[in-house]
Amino acid sequence: MKWFFVPVLTILYLCGCQNSNTDKHNNIISQRYIHKYGYDVSKEEWQSTNYPGKVVTTLRNGVTITSSYENGVLHGPMTYTFPHSNTCEVLNIYEKGNLVKKTIYNIRGIPQKETSFLSPSHTKITHWYKSGTPLYVEEYHNDELLEGEYYNEYNEPEYRVVKGSGIRIIRNQHEKIAAKETIDNGYPVIKETFHPHGIPHTITPLSGGKINGVRKVFAPSGEPVSIETYENNVLHGLATYFQNGCRYLELHYTSGLKNGIERHFVDGQIVIEETEWLDGHKHGPSVVFFDGISKTTFYYNNLPVSKERYRELCEQEENIAIMHDRAMGKE
Repeated sequence: MKWFFVPVLTILYLCGCQNSNTDKHNNIISQRYIHKYGYDVSKEEWQSTNYPGKVVTTLRNGVTITSSYENGVLHGPMTYTFPHSNTCEVLNIYEKGNLVKKTIYNIRGIPQKETSFLSPSHTKITHWYKSGTPLYVEEYHNDELLEGEYYNEYNEPEYRVVKGSGIRIIRNQHEKIAAKETIDNGYPVIKETFHPHGIPHTITPLSGGKINGVRKVFAPSGEPVSIETYENNVLHGLATYFQNGCRYLELHYTSGLKNGIERHFVDGQIVIEETEWLDGHKHGPSVVFFDGISKTTFYYNNLPVSKERYRELCEQEENIAIMHDRAMGKE
């Protein structure tokens, strides 16, 4: 199996050196080629003979990379230190050029995250709290979540995903729950996010990784901010917006464009403005209500026009449509 082969120069890329090959070489302060029996050899001898052993590379940023080789390919541990430190930050394990495990450590040397590459499509990820106790363990087939177990700070399981179904937990940098995902058939179908004090922030329905359905947003107080309808990440349907928990705006969308009646409210109930939209343009009457009086402005494709001119343009549009239909009928 060969699914994660990394050539020698890739070590520079993994350290963030994404410039040209010349720049990569300029970032190297020194390199040692050490035979597995412990003696140094020259670069030329190392490359021509494919000795088993290690290459120790020191970079300008203070990171030391130690790579293990056998028969000219990575085999065994490959470590990256923190800058100007002997403490390991990243440990990669290779088997005949294939990356089979990657572990990331904090500055105290405690493991934070480990990814095991069980096959080209099967990975297992373990993440730890800063204290060193497990945070979660997940198994994926490509990007499909197969199994998951999520722990609290007392090392007690809180949530599980079993055979692709269950609840997945996402924690923030302070190790507090930032989001929950309802998993079905290996993929999230609902994602809930939370404010720092635990009050729900958003509830988002998902399908195929895109927003599909009614998405709700809440203020830190718990009051609604918006309720929107989506189809494939695009607004499609009724959308309602709130201020201080009261509805102040309601409108409809079709494929991301305003379509239909837009209404503005006072105290969530009293309508103070109504505007007609068509394909993202104001098109029709726009009525404002105040002190028991209404004022109407007419729009045609976003341009304000008189009531008479609006009717003329609509009649012209209808006549053109009739003539077009007749022409198509003759064909």
